[in-house]
Amino acid sequence: MLCRLAFEFGVWSDGSVPVLVACEEAHRYAPADRKLGFGPTRKAISRIAKEGRKYGVFLGLVTQRPAELDPTIISQCSTLFTMRLANDRDHALLRSAVSDAAANLLSFVPSLGTREVLAFGEGVALPTRLRFKELSQAQLPRSEATIASVSVSSASFDLNFVGSVLARWRGATTHREAQANDPMIHDKSSPPLAPRPLDKPLPRTSDSPLLQASMGLDPDRFSLLKKPLR
Repeated sequence: MLCRLAFEFGVWSDGSVPVLVACEEAHRYAPADRKLGFGPTRKAISRIAKEGRKYGVFLGLVTQRPAELDPTIISQCSTLFTMRLANDRDHALLRSAVSDAAANLLSFVPSLGTREVLAFGEGVALPTRLRFKELSQAQLPRSEATIASVSVSSASFDLNFVGSVLARWRGATTHREAQANDPMIHDKSSPPLAPRPLDKPLPRTSDSPLLQASMGLDPDRFSLLKKPLR
C-alpha cells in the first residue's frame, strides 16, 4: 500500500516532490521465488522500479542476499552499492550486473571491511571503493536492535521473566491449535463461540535485565513490549 501511494503521489504531483522508497530486507517482499507469495507487494515495487523515475519516485532496495531478489526488479537498479558478500550466487549476480571494466573490483567484495563499499553505475563517475563515515553515538538509530550490542555476560537472567515468556508463547500456540481442531468453529450452522482468553502470564519483574529502557529501546516501542498479551 505504501509503494502504491508513493507512486500515485508522484504521478499526480507531476514529479514535483522527489520521493525515495527504501525497502529494508527487500528479498522478503520481492523474492525471486514467486511461490513465496507477496504478489501485490512485488507488483507495486516492480512498478516503481520500471516507471518511477519519470514521476520522481525512486527505489532503494537493501538486502544481504541479492540473488534472492526478483531479477526483473534488480535489473532496473541503475546504481549498486556492494558491501561484503561471500555467497557465490550473489557474486554471480553482481558480475552480470556490472560492466566488464568493473568486474576486477568484485574480487575485493569478500574482503571488504566494516563500512567499506564498492559503488557501480550511474550514481558514480567510475566504479569506486568507498568508506562510510562512522556516526557518533547520538546519531545511531535507537531501536530494539541495539539490545544485541549490550553485554549480558555479567548480568544474571531473571528466570521468572523467562518463565512468563514461555507461558505466553505456549498459551498462544495451544489456543491456535485448539481453534484449528475444534469442529464447532468450522460448522457454519453453529452459533459463534465467544473468544477464549489466553492463560494469564506470570508476573514480570520490573528489574528484569532483558528488557530495560536504558538499553536503548525506543520509549514508545518499549511501552508496547511491556504490555502483556490479551
